[in-house]
Amino acid sequence: MVRAMRSTSHVFGLALTLGLALGLGAGCSGERHTADYQAAGSYGIGYSTFTFVDTSRPTPANHDYAGDDKRTLVVDIWYPAHATSPMRDAPVDTGGGPFPLILHSHGFMDGRLGESYLGEHLASHGYVVVAPDFPLSKGGAPGGSTVDDLPAQPGDLSFVLDQVLAGPAAPGGPLAGAIDPARVGASGLSLGGLTALLATFHPRLRDPRVRATFTLAAVSCFLTQTFYATASVPLLLVHGDSDELVPLPENSMRAFERAQDPRELVVMRRGSHTGFAGYASLFDPTMHYDRIGCEAIQGAIDVSSFSAVGSEAEGISQDTTMCPMPCQGAFDDPSLDADRQHDLVDTLSLAFFDGQFRNDASARRFLTTPVAKENPELDVRLP
Repeated sequence: MVRAMRSTSHVFGLALTLGLALGLGAGCSGERHTADYQAAGSYGIGYSTFTFVDTSRPTPANHDYAGDDKRTLVVDIWYPAHATSPMRDAPVDTGGGPFPLILHSHGFMDGRLGESYLGEHLASHGYVVVAPDFPLSKGGAPGGSTVDDLPAQPGDLSFVLDQVLAGPAAPGGPLAGAIDPARVGASGLSLGGLTALLATFHPRLRDPRVRATFTLAAVSCFLTQTFYATASVPLLLVHGDSDELVPLPENSMRAFERAQDPRELVVMRRGSHTGFAGYASLFDPTMHYDRIGCEAIQGAIDVSSFSAVGSEAEGISQDTTMCPMPCQGAFDDPSLDADRQHDLVDTLSLAFFDGQFRNDASARRFLTTPVAKENPELDVRLP
């Protein structure tokens, strides 16, 4: 059974203690609730595609692909616009700007449009969301999708950020006046969640411009406490407890235990891994979505490749047994409905980034207790 997408672009492919740690401020006019964060915002949604070429770093050979002496990054950007519905290259609406910028990283065998529902939602609330295709981990990559190019992906994010600020967001560019370079966040799904963590915390690969990070089912099994000691950046980890590809206990739960404050873990009951992807809305909701995700990645991932992103001294465990092989559990049909999973992602991401980048104390309080009271699928873990 196939269901219609909820968005046209989906066709493509701590209580008070935590609040104080996050810096509670007066930047809110009253208490907000799930309906406030889940509803579309007051801005129209514009989106544009750009291609940036990094001539300083190569794309390595990959099976029958000979490689390239440069890295070509195709990027989609969602932004607040005057249009009332998603519109390509719509005029940017700078009223209320400049806006925070979120760098979003797609998962393995996915692409820049994979979580367009998140890009659209945040743009409607006054965010600029930038999502690149990673050259070799994307779906349809030359030589086949691979995780071997993971060490280059944090650098891809930094390069893309540089290019956006120097090009589209520069005076005279189509996004001139739209971006606040002092408010940059990162988000990502699965391997993209790991990319976001590397760009935030890795002692050598991190970009200090990233000031808040939001991850979905992030691969993080091999990251030690040393890894997170480099930076204290607000971190919200979201993960499903029915994830058969990247199991919760060895990944986001382990990251939550090892990261510094301010941090929070939100667990989605019956949430799957594949259910976070936009295309999951196409699948039969009576089954566990990871049945499809596991079939897609069968034999395509070598967990030992993860250790290539750094050394033990950098907080990267070289013990390959730290990461379980994906898809070893039993599927419990059905998993959480994909559209519901997406709605919860929209709610959590907006509240998190509003709390960090708009100094919204109500948003920070919402993520402690109210979000779980209002959404029975959620279990909030605080330090």
